[in-house]
Amino acid sequence: MSQEDLDGLRPTLLALASTEVDAPDVPPAVVVQEAFNLVALLADPAVRARLLSKGLPAEVIDGLGPAAGALSTAQAQWMAARDPHKSETQATLELRAYELRTRLSSACRFHLRNQRKALSTLDVIAEGEGTADLIQDLQDLAELITQNVTHFAADTTFDAAERAASASSLASELRLAVSAASVTSDQAAAKDLRDRAYSHLDDVLANLRAAGRYAYEDDAATQSKFSSAYLRRRRQRNKKVTPPPTPTPV
Repeated sequence: MSQEDLDGLRPTLLALASTEVDAPDVPPAVVVQEAFNLVALLADPAVRARLLSKGLPAEVIDGLGPAAGALSTAQAQWMAARDPHKSETQATLELRAYELRTRLSSACRFHLRNQRKALSTLDVIAEGEGTADLIQDLQDLAELITQNVTHFAADTTFDAAERAASASSLASELRLAVSAASVTSDQAAAKDLRDRAYSHLDDVLANLRAAGRYAYEDDAATQSKFSSAYLRRRRQRNKKVTPPPTPTPV
């Protein structure tokens, strides 16, 4: 569970020097999702063996999942703590909602990997933050699963209809809890822990991606799986075409 991941890594996170801690420059939900995508890739024994043969320590590979789970929970706790007008019920629901969003997004990215429109919807879902966005994300995921229910049929571990209903129901519960009583949370501590969890995961991802690029330097298709799709898209968007200079009138 993500809470167990955060609790297990807490001593490591708190031991980070302040110079090693950075606030996220990529939406945490994106980082978590890409980390879990890499966890799935590393589950292939051949991929794991190849990285190990290049000298990557096994603990780096094994530490990716817990690091992603820790950031997922730390981000949810920070989101709950930064608004002093949230009720305890709302904070609990938000933790559940963030975990459910991560699980459903992961399943959708796999089963709908050949559906371009669906992947575009998932990209939008991954970028948002805040309670209102979280509620909308759950509703969008429920609708996405419902519209593509046949694509999940072969997965015996995923009841598409039940998961869609759960997402819709949780979105409704969270909406009703928004106006509840305030909670007392240490916002600074929650943000600091989130930033530490992000920095730790970012470091693990950097090591794994560097090893992956090296191990698969002769396999461009697999090598690309070790890079951030989000950052690739952002670089593409930021590319500006410089217009040709206006000729000076003679």
